[in-house]
Amino acid sequence: MKRLIYIIIVFLFLLGCANNTSKSMEMDTVESFEKVEEQSDLSEDDAYTLIITQKLQEYLDKKTLAKTNPDFTIDTNKNEFLSTEEGAQLKHINFITPFETVSDSVKKVTTQVVLEHQTDTIITLIKTSTITIDNEVFKTHKIEFEKTEGVQN
Repeated sequence: MKRLIYIIIVFLFLLGCANNTSKSMEMDTVESFEKVEEQSDLSEDDAYTLIITQKLQEYLDKKTLAKTNPDFTIDTNKNEFLSTEEGAQLKHINFITPFETVSDSVKKVTTQVVLEHQTDTIITLIKTSTITIDNEVFKTHKIEFEKTEGVQN
């Protein structure tokens, strides 16, 4: 009989803890949605600058990781669009040309990439698509990079 009481008490305790966890998770979710809404003040150029900067830094980090840790199998050579040194850090980017509309969903811009010890020029393609989830429309952006034709800086 004591065992049964202990099992019921432990079960109620675990059930009570599970309910508190879900409430705290709901609060975190609400906060992240508010943060997304606060960032909607950005202009389109500023938003693209942020996304492109993040993607370029991610590329540089993957390249550094692949060189310093041979155990990781990250293929950064298939899309070699920057001639960088090991551990290069991105300082900033500048748009050289205005955004050119290639199609309804693709924009193209020539981008100057300023690293710590060098500057390079690449073509940035921004592919935009619209997704509907639960009757809410979301825009997604995919960033791709290409080498520029001719001599690079």
